[in-house]
Amino acid sequence: MNQLRGFSQWMYEFDVPSETLHQMQTLATTLPYQTNQTNLNSFVPDTVDSPQMRPIRKWIDSCLCQVKLDLDLECEELRVNIDWFNRTDTGMWHHAHTHDNSFLSGVIYLTPSDSETIFSVPSIWGPSHTMLNLIHPNNSRVFFNYPTTVGKMLIFPAQLTHSASTHTGLEPRYTMAFNAFPSGFIGSQSENHYRKFMNITVNQEK
Repeated sequence: MNQLRGFSQWMYEFDVPSETLHQMQTLATTLPYQTNQTNLNSFVPDTVDSPQMRPIRKWIDSCLCQVKLDLDLECEELRVNIDWFNRTDTGMWHHAHTHDNSFLSGVIYLTPSDSETIFSVPSIWGPSHTMLNLIHPNNSRVFFNYPTTVGKMLIFPAQLTHSASTHTGLEPRYTMAFNAFPSGFIGSQSENHYRKFMNITVNQEK
């Protein structure tokens, strides 16, 4: 018997420019943090209202543009709609979760760590595809582990379940995270199909 592997999926990986990375690292280590279940995160107003975030957000938006073009999405553009920083001290981890009120999400790795980001999707052998829940819980999801790599950014669907394994280093693990949403006209009209338009503005910088 052979297992036939299929259904290859992908996320998007980017290299962060050194100047942009330095800006994020500086912010990450100077902001106040609050408890977030199993790790710490920054207060959202500290980043949303920060002028220092504008060039960072502009670079992320340029990457989101590449994602939009590669996926041939039916929207005018994708833009960051919220962002924050995570701090994981020794012995902490990040619980499994998804991001609501978002279309895409992203994570940027700012400092070294032995912690990995763990992504998972339901197995096709589970109840969502077989109607019966007979599979052992250990086999109910398919996992992809991504190591903490300083200077890398990942962009992925906001409803993709993800977590981070325990950080054992002596220095804190810092990451930046964000959500993104379509902005401008959304939808399409062609000879083959029609989807009603919306027109919304996301994160209009003053």
